[in-house]
Amino acid sequence: MRASPGIDRRGLLLGGLGLLTAAALPGAVHAAQPDDIHFDVHIAGSKVGHHSLSFTPGPDAGQMTVKVDIRIRVRLFFVTVFDYTQTTEEVWQGDRLVRFTSTTLDGDNRDEVTAVQGAEGLEVTSLRFGNRTLPADIWPSTAFWRQDAVQRSAFLDAARGDIRKVAITELDLEFIDAQEKRHLARRYHAETSRDFDVWYGPDGSWLKLQWSGYGMTADYRR
Repeated sequence: MRASPGIDRRGLLLGGLGLLTAAALPGAVHAAQPDDIHFDVHIAGSKVGHHSLSFTPGPDAGQMTVKVDIRIRVRLFFVTVFDYTQTTEEVWQGDRLVRFTSTTLDGDNRDEVTAVQGAEGLEVTSLRFGNRTLPADIWPSTAFWRQDAVQRSAFLDAARGDIRKVAITELDLEFIDAQEKRHLARRYHAETSRDFDVWYGPDGSWLKLQWSGYGMTADYRR
């Protein structure tokens, strides 16, 4: 089973001293209602899919629904060698994940995960692991649209439904191109079963992601 691009592929942004400081602090700036995000996914210079996120405010104060749609297909000599789709829905109340659902298709493999806050924690049901209760404050591996996700070391694997450990290192500021502009972005490297890098702007916006595995490197471009 391949981890999801969010965390594990089979089973994932300035000028001025004030802006530099904001970009250097994980989660220092995080918009209550982010703009929708769309990445084109490129491998070996060709577009092979997309990773899109939409954000909708809920009926209650501080509530937000995040929908994620990932579709990647790699073909070699007219043969599909990599085929991955994932749809997820996150319901947040402030910084607390209150409900989560996902469906993941990795080639011929299908995974489903549902989770809801219960009396003793996040109650998770998955095709792969059945029923289990995880810590109430855990976030899903799809939550890297939030810059403060880099402060965490464990996530609910969006594809599998288990806990995914990750070690995240803050790297230097660097210039990248995104949204037809040049940005000075903060880069983070995440070590997990499939390593990845993420870049954020001074306002906490997610600008870029890159992962490598299976003899290829995927670039997420806005």
